[in-house]
Amino acid sequence: MSLSCRCVHSLLLLPGKRAALRITTATRSSSTSTSSLSTASSSSEISIASNDETIISSDDRSFLSQALDHAKIGAGHTFPNPAVGCVIVRQDTGDVVGAGFHPRAGSPHAEVFALLEAAGHVKSGVDAAKSVLEAGGNVLENDKDLQRLIDEYAGTVDDVSGPQKLFADSFADVPITAYVTLEPCCHYGKTPPCAESLALAKVDRVVVGFRDPNPCVDGGGVKVLQDAGIDVGMANDKGCAGIVDAFVKRILPKDYDDQSYAHMTGGHRRALRTIAGRKKTDNTLNQISWNTKGRTEKAKNEEATDGLALPAEWMENLDAVLWRDELVNLRLNKAVGKKKLAKHLGERIAASLGAHVAQVIGHTVLLYRPGMPAVLDLDALSKIDDDDGDDDDDDDDNE
Repeated sequence: MSLSCRCVHSLLLLPGKRAALRITTATRSSSTSTSSLSTASSSSEISIASNDETIISSDDRSFLSQALDHAKIGAGHTFPNPAVGCVIVRQDTGDVVGAGFHPRAGSPHAEVFALLEAAGHVKSGVDAAKSVLEAGGNVLENDKDLQRLIDEYAGTVDDVSGPQKLFADSFADVPITAYVTLEPCCHYGKTPPCAESLALAKVDRVVVGFRDPNPCVDGGGVKVLQDAGIDVGMANDKGCAGIVDAFVKRILPKDYDDQSYAHMTGGHRRALRTIAGRKKTDNTLNQISWNTKGRTEKAKNEEATDGLALPAEWMENLDAVLWRDELVNLRLNKAVGKKKLAKHLGERIAASLGAHVAQVIGHTVLLYRPGMPAVLDLDALSKIDDDDGDDDDDDDDNE
């Protein structure tokens, strides 16, 4: 999937903090070993060290587990983003002073909700994130103070960036560790980079549950934190990895173009249709209908079809089923009026998932995406050469 990102890599070492020269890992070793990580933001190398002095403690694991519990609240609602949780802890007392999770794509990330609580802007970062989740990503009409904070964070006020205004020097005199289930982002998307916000707040240490393989991050968030003098511990936690499994599969580079599927041949598509037909006969083909919640009118043209929101929860479910089964039949008769619009909507859904439209019949769209690893061997099933260009789409019904 094509990505566009802009990473932050110009933060200066913040005064009053000890410079961090390495990422610490959870692996105990009697000798120190190093390896370099390429980052999307810089050609500089990040040194990873592991020794007895820098292991992840049982307390670290406990706080990271709390962060993971918060991440689970947002799980299933964040597509196309990963579910992430965060807790912020005073090192001298062991008290949790802030917590949060990422509720929906386009909204602040977990670290920001935790920082809002820890910096005294909201009473509970988790409750604030829940408010955004329950609002479905819409403007918070019933909590204008929280909406103001979100708007302030995302923009600038009096020529000062939102993160600078809200979080600068929040913990300059307080020893703080932030526990985040996924590496903090370092790029500007719909919101500012979380690594920058943590650095501006002057946390002392960040424990990361799992490194983000997103090419827009991929070690870049750690680099930003290190350059700001923040000690970074990499826990390599299985739970933190598991909750972002589908996201990781989508974001990792493939050995094929997951947008054009130029490698697909007519023989491949015939094989998929044959398999789908057998599964349908056996009642084992997953059939997923369009989510009509909150909408009763069908789209009547391409412009209206493009304007249809792809519900995060519906997309999360479809994503999970595709990774498991590789083939899914979408029933889009409740989304669009004309049959040709079903193909248009199906292709839009497929592009969001890195999937391929293998067949369109009426309002039904057959989606295919190889698993990781792939289960179906299309070359063997089709028994044709890869360079066969016959699309054989005669059975498509798009009139």
